[in-house]
Amino acid sequence: MSIASFSNPPSDRDPDFVARASSSVTVLTLEELARRMQSLQPPAAYRLSLDSGLEYQNVRRAIERPLTVRLDTWLKLSRSLRIRMVAAACAEDVIWPGEQTLLVAFGTDAAALVAPASTTSLRSCRIQRGWSRRELARRAGVSVDAVGSVENGRGLMCKLVRICEAFGLQLLLALPPWHASLEALWTERAARCLQHPAQYPASRPTRR
Repeated sequence: MSIASFSNPPSDRDPDFVARASSSVTVLTLEELARRMQSLQPPAAYRLSLDSGLEYQNVRRAIERPLTVRLDTWLKLSRSLRIRMVAAACAEDVIWPGEQTLLVAFGTDAAALVAPASTTSLRSCRIQRGWSRRELARRAGVSVDAVGSVENGRGLMCKLVRICEAFGLQLLLALPPWHASLEALWTERAARCLQHPAQYPASRPTRR
């Protein structure tokens, strides 16, 4: 079920999908983004493999089983798509962030989504609550090493989701403000590729 606006939101939400659209930004869950990527035309996996520098099989795995890959893999894919990854209590917090809104930004460009002062990191969020890595690991049901990896942008996505949930947050991806849907973003991207092929290499450089 896709929710295109806030004018008449349904009372019963699908837990696997939270899509919110306004005149400023559209927000998707990771699972919904991955499902939509599977139906993009032209197919997304090969093109994103070339643009992001990731192996094709890793991109396919990320699209088909998004929680089984590493955070740094999804950060590279989101950067290639110009999508920003954040964690918030709900999608509305990303669309209309207030002064007291807790937004955790992932990746160096995610803070540009809102005022930089409104975003924080997972590590800062943990420290502000007075939790050690061991305490956060206990609350999230993951290992201490998993907490350290995620805080450094390298852990598995499934661990990241559980850590976000321990803070009362959910992992969300925000499209650029000028795109109302992933399909529109991909269509424009494909058009740019045809108009400016030099910006989108046809093959990966060969390593010596």
